[in-house]
Amino acid sequence: MSALPPVPPAVARDELTFPEIVAFFRRNAALIFGSAAAAGLITAAAVLLFVPKTYEASVTLVVVPPRFASELKPATLTVQAYQKLLESDAVVAEARKRLEAEGVLVSGAPLRLGKELETRIFVSRRAEETTLAPLLHATARGRTASAAARIANVWSEVFLERVRELVAGSTSATAQFIEQQYSEARERLAELESARMAAANEFGERLVHVAAEWDERVTAFRAETAALTATYQAETTRLLEEETGRLNLRTREAQLQALRTAFADLQDEQARVRSQLAQKELELAAARRQLAETPQFLTLAKAITDDALWQRVTSSGKGEGGLETLPGKSLVTQELNPLYTEIASRAASVELEVNALTPRAAQMEAQLAEMAEALRDLEGAVGTDRAALERLTKTREAGLAKLQAERENGLALLENQRKQALEALQRERDTRLAQLDRDIEQHRSLFSQLATSYSQAVLAKAGQDVEDVRLAAAA
Repeated sequence: MSALPPVPPAVARDELTFPEIVAFFRRNAALIFGSAAAAGLITAAAVLLFVPKTYEASVTLVVVPPRFASELKPATLTVQAYQKLLESDAVVAEARKRLEAEGVLVSGAPLRLGKELETRIFVSRRAEETTLAPLLHATARGRTASAAARIANVWSEVFLERVRELVAGSTSATAQFIEQQYSEARERLAELESARMAAANEFGERLVHVAAEWDERVTAFRAETAALTATYQAETTRLLEEETGRLNLRTREAQLQALRTAFADLQDEQARVRSQLAQKELELAAARRQLAETPQFLTLAKAITDDALWQRVTSSGKGEGGLETLPGKSLVTQELNPLYTEIASRAASVELEVNALTPRAAQMEAQLAEMAEALRDLEGAVGTDRAALERLTKTREAGLAKLQAERENGLALLENQRKQALEALQRERDTRLAQLDRDIEQHRSLFSQLATSYSQAVLAKAGQDVEDVRLAAAA
């Protein structure tokens, strides 16, 4: 055999290194795991042989806030508050009492939180998109499965009853009071609205009645005014007729019109005569000038006839000696100028017409002078009478204007009184209706508030049977 290498001397150390620990467990792994397995088997056998069997049952409660909120109903508690209520001594004691009465628990049997009773809260995870309602699990433990289930169910029933009493106890009295106040406010508001409508109708009828009375007065006053005006105008017409008859104005106006017509006709005739006389005088002057320029006789020269020529030749006996004197010889005679006769006749005729028109013009001039004098006298008299009649007319018109002004002032005063009476009645109506409107508005506001409270009361009463905590799954 070969010789062993020499062993180095041992060195003392206070700490173990990690590799040394790992090496230790590797060398003693079988012993360590065997000892642990043996201890586990012994413990399991002891539990199975000596510890009694216990059964669990759980109830799932879901916290669901009501769909319709109400101010009269207490707010939904948090899930932690419901957990505290579920774990309260009063709920546990009431559950123990009922379980002992049913024989599920014997008197003096333990029913403790954390032992036989346990609660847990479950909420939705953060990764979930939909937020679920919080869940409250109530777990009960018993010697049998049925006992554990009954403990869990009774415990949840007592809890739900306490929640229902908590909600209903504070809601019923308030809801009843609000319903009573709501009914009274509705009746009072209806009475006020009916009173306002009755007041409006009453004032409307009074306004119509008062307006009709004043309208009758105004109509009667206007009719009286029309009658007075007609009477005054008729009296004026009668006075004017009498004054006209007394002055015989119409007859003299007719005479004046006839005289004016005759004067105008005579003036026209005079103008016509003067025009004719001027024309005839011009014609006479022209005829006289033409007559002066026209010869009275005409000298006529005729050629010598053959008989006269031969007679001359034979009587002279000289043969052809006397023929030399014959050229340039003619027979001369004088005759009355017919144009002169005609002009003289025309001038005589025109002169006769001028002699006839001249005295006619002078006569008409005298007649016109006489008629102008009479016309001036008649116009002066008629003008005086017309002035008197005009003064009477103006006097009567002034009296009529005064009467109409007085009646218009009286009518204005009457209409002003009518307006004041209607305005006073309208002010009374407005004051009364404004007061009723204020009362109605106040009661309407109160009624609106009570209606809101009434709706809350209805929702609260409807929500009494809908708990915020419901039993999702019984044991």
